[in-house]
Amino acid sequence: MLAAGAVVLVLAGGGVALAAGGGSDHPAAGSTASTAPSGTPSSPPKPTPEATPKPKPKPTDPLTGGKVDSGEVLAVKVENIGLARPQVGLNQADIVFAEQVEGAQTRLVAVYHTRFPKRLGPVRSARSTDAQLLPLFGRPGLVYSGANTKVQRTIDKASILPIFVDRRDQRRVAPHNVFVDLRSIAARKKAGAARSIGWTFAAGTPSGGRKEQHPTSKVGHDTFRFDYASGRYTVRWNGQRYVDGDSGAVTRADNVVVLHVHDHADGNHDVLGSASVMSDTVGEGAVSVYRDGRRFRGTWSRSSAGAVMRLRDRDGRDIPLAPGQTWVTLQG
Repeated sequence: MLAAGAVVLVLAGGGVALAAGGGSDHPAAGSTASTAPSGTPSSPPKPTPEATPKPKPKPTDPLTGGKVDSGEVLAVKVENIGLARPQVGLNQADIVFAEQVEGAQTRLVAVYHTRFPKRLGPVRSARSTDAQLLPLFGRPGLVYSGANTKVQRTIDKASILPIFVDRRDQRRVAPHNVFVDLRSIAARKKAGAARSIGWTFAAGTPSGGRKEQHPTSKVGHDTFRFDYASGRYTVRWNGQRYVDGDSGAVTRADNVVVLHVHDHADGNHDVLGSASVMSDTVGEGAVSVYRDGRRFRGTWSRSSAGAVMRLRDRDGRDIPLAPGQTWVTLQG
């Protein structure tokens, strides 16, 4: 029998040893185990290797998802009717918004941050939609050729730096001939630097989505079409490509975002009596994001003019854009 309080250790190979509680200090008979000499210190425990810290993701530019650029943000109101074509400088914009104005026509708000073209236009007048939309970028400059009194008061109260321009290019017919040197304006004016607008970017194509290589969006009476080929979207207006009037470069985009918005009259009228349109970009609505030849559906949301805009899928996850240039249509 074992002594009272003895502890039995079962050793590899089937041997048994007694220890503690009044048992023998020697291995049990038949055991193959051996004990260290009395007073011999045991080997120190090996230190646990420290976990290798994960590398921090490199910061990316909030408007393009590319290399961070600390420059300011300038938005330019660009005309978008037949008499304004071909526009100049659109292909260098980081983001272009297409919005409805009076008479179901459209105008563009081209946002520049990483590149400022030396020649850009034709520039036209601002609208109420701009005063609500542009504070998304912090305090951007707005380059425009005028606004009616009511719209101007709205712009003056908004988080926008108004930059009125009226430099004419006599090679074109007025009023479709205001052109600017945006590089010079950026050097002279102190608009706000780029900040997060709530969008996320990822180089790899997200999972899910549906193949769609020729998305279209109707804004007012105009149809915008985006043809995907060789990794980018060629931008068309009523069937015609946007081609730069100076360089001949075709305007292309890496992302197309269709925001379904609420359009309503804002109380203004043009000289012909047509009601001006306000497109709300505060609130929420359906969104379709096109990248890599695929369509991703979800919801856009923005709580106030000073807040960011989120683009989320049906599970509440951010829909990442591809790094690069983006066209956004405000589709009512």
